[in-house]
Amino acid sequence: MMHVAVRFAITVAAAVAVAAVVRHGHAADGPLPNILLITADDMHWDSVGVYGCPVADTTPNIDRLAGEGFRFQYGYVPIALCTPSRQVMLSGNHSHQTQTREFTELERVGPALPDVLKRHGYYLANINKQQDFYEWDTAITEDQSGFGRDVPFFKQVVGDIIATAARTHQPWFIMANSNDPHRPFHHSAAEASDPKLAACREQGRMTPPSREYRPDEVVVPGFLPDLPEVRSECAEYYSSVRRCDDSVGSILAALEESGQIERTIVVFVSDHGISMPFSKLNCYQASLRVPLMIRWPGQIPAGVRDPLHMVSTIDLAPTLLELAGLPVPESMAGRSFVPLLEGKTQPHRDHVVGYYYNNLRQTKMFPEFTIQTRDWVYIYNPWVDGTKEVHNSDYTGSPTLLAMWKAAETVPSIRARVTFHKFRVMEELYDVRQDPYAYTNLASAPEHADRIHAMRQMLLTWMQDTHHPAARLMADPFNADLIAEYLAWEKANATKQLKEINQLRQSAPPPR
Repeated sequence: MMHVAVRFAITVAAAVAVAAVVRHGHAADGPLPNILLITADDMHWDSVGVYGCPVADTTPNIDRLAGEGFRFQYGYVPIALCTPSRQVMLSGNHSHQTQTREFTELERVGPALPDVLKRHGYYLANINKQQDFYEWDTAITEDQSGFGRDVPFFKQVVGDIIATAARTHQPWFIMANSNDPHRPFHHSAAEASDPKLAACREQGRMTPPSREYRPDEVVVPGFLPDLPEVRSECAEYYSSVRRCDDSVGSILAALEESGQIERTIVVFVSDHGISMPFSKLNCYQASLRVPLMIRWPGQIPAGVRDPLHMVSTIDLAPTLLELAGLPVPESMAGRSFVPLLEGKTQPHRDHVVGYYYNNLRQTKMFPEFTIQTRDWVYIYNPWVDGTKEVHNSDYTGSPTLLAMWKAAETVPSIRARVTFHKFRVMEELYDVRQDPYAYTNLASAPEHADRIHAMRQMLLTWMQDTHHPAARLMADPFNADLIAEYLAWEKANATKQLKEINQLRQSAPPPR
């Protein structure tokens, strides 16, 4: 590993020689910086060209942004579900701390990123993935945005928001969320039959991607079998990736036309991995690893890749606040990675934590917890009992999973994969350097007993530090009574939150 660290240091040193070191805040240097946070929906980390995408020419605009900024080779989200993942980005706190395990209401533990920015005069805007918990000055809903599939609309609305903030002489924060490459994928049967998208199609707002992929042009991710139906879905997925990239280009064009590039911090990140088995709604590397890059011309070195440190989006809010020179609330669990942007090292960046709880607005509980390093992934599944079967709502009826189920009838290797996906085991351990797609579970191997013990202890320490309700269980992870107690708590909590959401819906005024 020494040669990697040395190469990283040389790369950063060279970049700093031709670019200013990261500036902490505005102070006397000028006005507060604008912040543009662009998120993709369900984009696998290596679907982006600069992350080694095996499919040609998927993301020219995102690749260009990476070349103009700083990118992390090991970027992660803590949870592979859209609303909780974005709440982690904005709140700087874990999902159990804010009670945002799925589409539930945020319970504040302190000021979030939008709250702090609002106090300091920022104009706040959210496009397409509306987080209802903040005082947005402009909030564009999914139906207004063409469900994130109207590429020209992104340019128009971002330009309008920037112009509005300019008229009131305010710095601005825009969270621009693409729906791509979320299901339904481009040109899929599901997209054609989706009633929500019918009006968009009739209005000409379903922008075709600038490049569409054929099944023979794509590479099926290694954690899936290469079946014809899977390959066809992957082609539709990569076409959606390209449309997401088109949207990013549209957003960046609006920023360029505004003349505010130099004073704007731009972040691009995916909310989690692809909507496929062993990715979304799980805790594998394919679930939580994401593309993550940040650009601020003249302030953050350009064209730099950090190949060593592991960063999580829970750290995004404190990082952006520190870059802007604004106070970071002590209540935030995340910590700024500004030192890494300066080319320094930072301790305790050798692992990340992840988790998953329950299906969307449901009380079916599948809690999982993970510790991930660059080389190893440990997963603890307390819900596993040998009979309970996973139901991950996002892709259950997909052509990919249906094809896997059908192939399992005759292909033993696929049968084993499908059976494992349905029932799991309580502990999983993968050497992702040798086994990146998590096929060989090493948790029961005697030679890895010390590693398992150490990673359990890392999870326990995190749970104790963040007051997680499973902390008592993690200290004794196979105790049947503690497992039942924790699962009952999670289900009762989910039931309570679902009831509260239904009451809020019933009391809300009818749409105009």
